[in-house]
Amino acid sequence: MANGSRYMARETPAPYSQSEFVRLALDAFPTLRDEFADADGLLHLQMHAFTRLMQRAKASADWATYKRGIHLAAELWRRPDEDLLGALKVSFLEHLDFDGPHGQEAWNRLTSELKHGWQAMKAYNDRVTANFAPPRQKKGKRR
Repeated sequence: MANGSRYMARETPAPYSQSEFVRLALDAFPTLRDEFADADGLLHLQMHAFTRLMQRAKASADWATYKRGIHLAAELWRRPDEDLLGALKVSFLEHLDFDGPHGQEAWNRLTSELKHGWQAMKAYNDRVTANFAPPRQKKGKRR
């Protein structure tokens, strides 16, 4: 054993990329194969297909499918590359909604990390929307 080798840093696993997302998503959800093929190389469109699957699972209270999807999203969220992180934020979290009869149950099934990500994304969108809101008209005479 070389001197000090027991103190060597462990290699950090490589971040997940689009190719890992596609592989993992298709392993978990083979029904996405055609949609992913139609959007080959287009990460955000592939992520939208995944998001639509999640929204359908929520709407039909298919909690087994929803759980598999949340598990996948949570794993990817742990160490995405820059492109995948952008897709997870913009094309996944931003388009998940928690309205309707199954909204609260769907929210409860998110991991704390995904909840935090969704809340941060919503706060950011609220700030952006407030900055671009049309100016309020003053009350008074109309011309």
